[in-house]
Amino acid sequence: MSDTLARRLGFLALAALLVLLYLPTLDSPFVYDDKIEVVGNGTIRDLQQWRAIATYNLSRPLLVFSYALDFARHGLDPRGYHWTNIAIGVGALGAGFLLAEAVLRLSGVDRPLARGLAVAGLWAVHPMATEGFTYITGRSESLCALGSWLSLWAWARALGLPAGPGHRVEIGWWRLVSLLFFLLAVSTKEVGAMVPAVALTMELMLAPGGSGGLRSRLRAVRWGWYLPYGLLVGLAAWLRLQHADSFLPREVDRALPVQLLTQAEAWLHYLRLWLVPAGQTIFHHLPDASPGSARSLLAAAGWLLVVVGGVAWGRRNPAAGFALLAGALFLVPSSSFVPLKENMAEHRAFQTGYWLLLAVAATLPLRRPRRVVAAAVILGLAWAGLTLRRHRVWSSEIGLWQEAVDRSPDLAEAWYGLGDAFRFAGQFEQARAAYQRAVELDRHLLDAWNNLGIVAASLGDSAAARDAWLTVLRVSPTYCKAHSNLGVLAQGARRYDEAITEYRSALAYCPDNVRAHLGLCDIYHGPRRDRERAIHHCQAFVDLAPQADEAAAVREWIFELTF
Repeated sequence: MSDTLARRLGFLALAALLVLLYLPTLDSPFVYDDKIEVVGNGTIRDLQQWRAIATYNLSRPLLVFSYALDFARHGLDPRGYHWTNIAIGVGALGAGFLLAEAVLRLSGVDRPLARGLAVAGLWAVHPMATEGFTYITGRSESLCALGSWLSLWAWARALGLPAGPGHRVEIGWWRLVSLLFFLLAVSTKEVGAMVPAVALTMELMLAPGGSGGLRSRLRAVRWGWYLPYGLLVGLAAWLRLQHADSFLPREVDRALPVQLLTQAEAWLHYLRLWLVPAGQTIFHHLPDASPGSARSLLAAAGWLLVVVGGVAWGRRNPAAGFALLAGALFLVPSSSFVPLKENMAEHRAFQTGYWLLLAVAATLPLRRPRRVVAAAVILGLAWAGLTLRRHRVWSSEIGLWQEAVDRSPDLAEAWYGLGDAFRFAGQFEQARAAYQRAVELDRHLLDAWNNLGIVAASLGDSAAARDAWLTVLRVSPTYCKAHSNLGVLAQGARRYDEAITEYRSALAYCPDNVRAHLGLCDIYHGPRRDRERAIHHCQAFVDLAPQADEAAAVREWIFELTF
């Protein structure tokens, strides 16, 4: 059988396996950040508003366009979004296979095709890949991996060609292909910006004909080919800095030593989850490190031990060394210097297991291929079984957060997530109990207090709702949502002066508070008739929420008030 035929048949078999494995996820609901990035994202609801789509998140325009395309075809039916995720997953599987084979072939490893198939197949069935394939917001990881791996595959193909003049055009074409796929990756997620660094690492460590040490290899690099990558990364960084306040608010303030020590422990957890996939959850509670504590010192020592082991492994096997360094580089943007609200999230390590498997594949001898194949099949079946178990958890948002609560029963954020899941499902009594437990564990979790008020109001307990929102304002008088919710409560009770006061307070702290503008629009259009103020607040509401359910009626009010 020719390599071409074997490659096609192998990929088709793995693609069919991946589709079958992820078919149960088609009925999984929108969860967690999906409620913000998809369900609550008004920009994706009109493809003609392409500027709004492109600027919703300047770091991820291609990702947002993919959501807009899904909305145009499927509305808010999650099945369509899951089909797109599966299609992207199949593409990432193929890209991972091509890249693994190309890297192994470039390194002179025997049987690169078979090893590449094993790497891609085992990575795709691993339960740690679930968030990248099932979680709609996790599409950022799988789509970025697709672009990154195709870019690096094309780069490896260029490096594998002889450097003579007869191949100059072909090398140029492959590098242009690499640049195009890099654009796909970096337009999907910031992690894609690491592609040039990984490509340079590949050239320095694996390019054929290199000799004389690192200095001579650096002199042999065609630096001109890296200039477009550098310009694009620089442009992306400039845009990010120019518009950071509008689309990338600072989530937390965390001192750099604390951040680095915390992420050192996160890296160890990611490594452990890929090696032993037990204890997975949508919300991992990793507390901030305390410099000088025994836990932090152990985490730092463990991280250094892993690094030293990786360096020693790489010295014995350059292909494995490249894979380990590439995996680390792709983890840096989300898990190093930048402080995020959640110290750890499984989808951030989406690529990590792939590079670990590639390092193993580059090292493992095949003196007894049948035993190796049997072991790979057994391991793949075991991981696929665990992945199916993860699908059962992901089939329900309540199940996801119940798992988080079961793993961390004393964690307020887990109870808050469970409360949200119950609230979205219309189970307000259960939501109330979950939020109550959250605020018992953390009296300063303001969002839990706010949502406790919302479910109390939904249950008709206005007094409890008011108490919850006033509790929020005693802790943080600038908490806009509590002011606007108190306004809604007062407006419903026809206490219009009180409602106006609360709405104005909300707008004083948050000028773009949609609910406050809508409330004032309604009051000034009706019971407290004021034409100019009504037009102002109604127009502000339409400008801020043009796709909202109330927008059509508000536009009619504006027309009535104007003409």
